[in-house]
Amino acid sequence: IVSTMMAKRLLLRHVTRPPWCLLHCISRSNLVRNLASVSSNHHNNEEANISSSNTTKSPTSPSIGNNSSTFNNNSNANPNEVNKFSSFASHWWDSRANPLVGMNPIRIKFLRDVVDSFQPSSAAAVDTTAAPNIQLPLHNKRILDIGCGGGLLTESLSRLGASLVVGVDASTHVVEVAKRHSFHENSRLVLPSSLQDDRDIRYIGGITVEELANSWLDEHEKEQTSSSSSSQQQQHELFDIITALEIIEHVPNPSSLLHAAKSLLKPNGILLVSTINRTVKSYGMAIVAAEYISGKVPIGTHTWDMFWSPAEVEQMICSSSPHQSNGDGRMTQIALSGMVLQPPFINMEWKLDGSDTDVNWIGAYQKEQV
Repeated sequence: IVSTMMAKRLLLRHVTRPPWCLLHCISRSNLVRNLASVSSNHHNNEEANISSSNTTKSPTSPSIGNNSSTFNNNSNANPNEVNKFSSFASHWWDSRANPLVGMNPIRIKFLRDVVDSFQPSSAAAVDTTAAPNIQLPLHNKRILDIGCGGGLLTESLSRLGASLVVGVDASTHVVEVAKRHSFHENSRLVLPSSLQDDRDIRYIGGITVEELANSWLDEHEKEQTSSSSSSQQQQHELFDIITALEIIEHVPNPSSLLHAAKSLLKPNGILLVSTINRTVKSYGMAIVAAEYISGKVPIGTHTWDMFWSPAEVEQMICSSSPHQSNGDGRMTQIALSGMVLQPPFINMEWKLDGSDTDVNWIGAYQKEQV
């Protein structure tokens, strides 16, 4: 194992070079094992042109037409990224292989704290099958989980009482894993008898959020102008909460994804985003340590150039757009926290830390009330 001093020197020496330059410091056996899983073109894809930890990027504006609710149908899914996570699908719920299993509780805690503070429910339901007076904090909330993967977060949101949770992912393989896990007889979502008809969980695979937004908003507009029954009108209502966690660092155009997400929010709705900051520290922790040294994350999972700082994401979400309309109202950042891996790091236990957003971080953004 490389000493702390040597790791720092190597990181600074090769800060403008791809991570392959750092592999000399990894043990020979670990190197051989890890290299066996790397594709022949990985070297070219992993060029991380790290010139400064304070480098800023200019977010790419989403390509939209004259109608502000119409998004470019060119897919915002990277086939390499989709294939990467599809191959990992069978291990999605394995805490030894997927760090998100350990991270999920603090993501839920952050979400609950934000909702309690900025979107409190006037009539939280009570789970009558559990201990007395235990409330379901997301009762009657409609939630969209973008990049749902195998359903880690999606299931949690449903268990917390959301009336509808839609999980969408560009990979059909991981969505099939989510469906099997959610509805398997040993792990299906067991609802209180008093709420059996009040909660719904759905998965949609092989689609981007831009494609979903186009179809969902079209149906929503039709339902608003039709004389259908009230139950049908609610099928494509907008969402109270939208989550885009650990997803924007894996798409070609995160601005487009976030713009589409905003369009699906109700007024007063909350968008939650989490990703990895683009710093020297994140390069050392999320790529060198996690992928090449510990092997906790498959090599090639992350690309440093695709990490985003809190300020950059806030700009993408909250800056006014020339295409902005009432349906895509002004957004404001309302909460921000780091998600910090606690020692010993091998246990993959996390905590929220508002003072440390150098690596993993999560933010909340609210659409103004019309």
